[in-house]
Amino acid sequence: MHGHEAVDIEEILKLSATEHSVLGALFHKHACQPFSVMMTTAESAEEGLSGAEARLGFMRLRQKGWIEAVRKTWGENLYYIPLRYIPALTVAYANRVGKHPFLIHEQDQKESEIQKVSGGQIHVIREARPDIAAEIIHILAWIAREGLTLTNKGTIHKRMVQRLSALIHLCTDDFASLNLNYEHSDIYPIHVAIMLDMLLALGLLHKDQEKIRVHDETLGHWLEQPWSFMHREIFKVCMERYGVTSPAEQHFRYRLVLLCKGQETWFNISDLIPHIKGSGRDTGLPEYVQSWLNALAGWGYGESGENASGDLFFRWLIEPEELLPLKVQQELDSAKNVFFVQPDFEIMVPAEVAPQVRWKIENCAELLSCDRMSIYRVTKEHIVHASHSGFTSDKVVEFLRRYAATGVPEHMYHAIHQWGNEWERLKAQHGGNAEEIENIHPTDFISSEGSGEDKNTEIHTHEPRGGLNDLRESFYVPGREGLIQNEPDRASSYTHGQPIAEQSVDVPAFDSIPDMWHNDWRRYHMSTTRQITAKAIEWQTKLGLRKEQSEVYIIPDQIQGQDDWTLTGWIVPGADERAVERCTISPMDWDKIRLIVPEQI
Repeated sequence: MHGHEAVDIEEILKLSATEHSVLGALFHKHACQPFSVMMTTAESAEEGLSGAEARLGFMRLRQKGWIEAVRKTWGENLYYIPLRYIPALTVAYANRVGKHPFLIHEQDQKESEIQKVSGGQIHVIREARPDIAAEIIHILAWIAREGLTLTNKGTIHKRMVQRLSALIHLCTDDFASLNLNYEHSDIYPIHVAIMLDMLLALGLLHKDQEKIRVHDETLGHWLEQPWSFMHREIFKVCMERYGVTSPAEQHFRYRLVLLCKGQETWFNISDLIPHIKGSGRDTGLPEYVQSWLNALAGWGYGESGENASGDLFFRWLIEPEELLPLKVQQELDSAKNVFFVQPDFEIMVPAEVAPQVRWKIENCAELLSCDRMSIYRVTKEHIVHASHSGFTSDKVVEFLRRYAATGVPEHMYHAIHQWGNEWERLKAQHGGNAEEIENIHPTDFISSEGSGEDKNTEIHTHEPRGGLNDLRESFYVPGREGLIQNEPDRASSYTHGQPIAEQSVDVPAFDSIPDMWHNDWRRYHMSTTRQITAKAIEWQTKLGLRKEQSEVYIIPDQIQGQDDWTLTGWIVPGADERAVERCTISPMDWDKIRLIVPEQI
């Protein structure tokens, strides 16, 4: 229970009814954001619990690890539900937090299934960008070739920023409304900031005094993983770093993943918006909804649309269950590692080709278009770059022969060998001096004399644009920062401080009152009745009231008057039911009374 893996929903079924009520209420109100006040009397009464029962349930949840706590340096105690529990809690308390699209709107779901087949009823208003996992491999390959050179102030050179901005397929419009905070936002495009921050958070980049470089060890591990692993790790960064941090927003993001079952299925977004009391968001679509959907489209995870009535819909373009650590990771399917080489030097690469294969293609060919079938072109520039890094022309030819489904044209082999030989001749001119060779940039000898006229070679030139500051080496560890300084979802990041050990509940001194007060139903003198009622308010326990054959329970909170006094509180219809009304009654309204002692106290 105290690990960092996601918790299965069966663990929730082991909780008692009181623990369920307390955990459900706190999760609904706070999600996994920190809070300092456990539950008010009114909130516990709405759950049909007295204050003592709520405190007992809270203590049990602390002991079982469902709620954790820290003490801030200024002495304040902060509590939070660990983020690892949010998937299971989102499913378990789906109806409590908001409407459940599968349980409440069966007819709407049938219509969605129809839309899954035809799609004709939904008009796409925000198309998905290229797959973010493939985009990361593309950008890493470019950075590995070029490096991100730093100025004396530790910022990336403006020319490199401009070139990177042009290479990234992410779009500023998809992320503008996220309102992320980072240095030099007036200069640095948000889509570039997100890409660099993501690579830093994943540990795929690191910084030294001269450059931002690819972290080779982390990259090696990364490329050994299947696409499903990459999507899950990238999505975790997106969820925890780029989403706003209120409970309503956090609820929405996880409901969108966990309650929208199925890839390529349209879902009405209004069914997924949480009901948060006092949020002021009971009508219309909150701004954060559209901003998050736009971001998901920007990362290629899904796209949004609308029907003829203007209702907002969303569909995942990747199986949403793969985005959270809830299922066993799939193994790589080597049978799908094939691509198609064309006579014009183009390579057609299906989306399912494994990351390691895609990485090698990135290192010997130029990306022309990125979609479900990506198109590359083998160029002289890329072959020279590959040779410079040890991926020689012989190795490139061997690689193409191994994975090309329909073979490779003979003239393409000859061109690759010729381009590779030019690099070998350049090394020979420098006498094999390792230091001199290391300082040679492959494009230094790809000039307009012959090679510049090659239709397969394109040298990118860009104008200066901006700068970046405060990049730091960062493996992906919860709480570690990259570029963007926006506060993440993780409650632990809000609650850095000394962990607080589980504390016992203040148990009322039941031995200080007669046993009959809580063991038996009895009729008492008016003064004794008032004394029992006052004790129930002091201890925050329930009272049982009987009149003839009728029996009710009340959570009292106030006595008004002296001789002719009345009692105000919340009426609970039955011991296991939630409170339905607040009322004021007098001792004349009941015959017998009993102080209710919470179970396990």
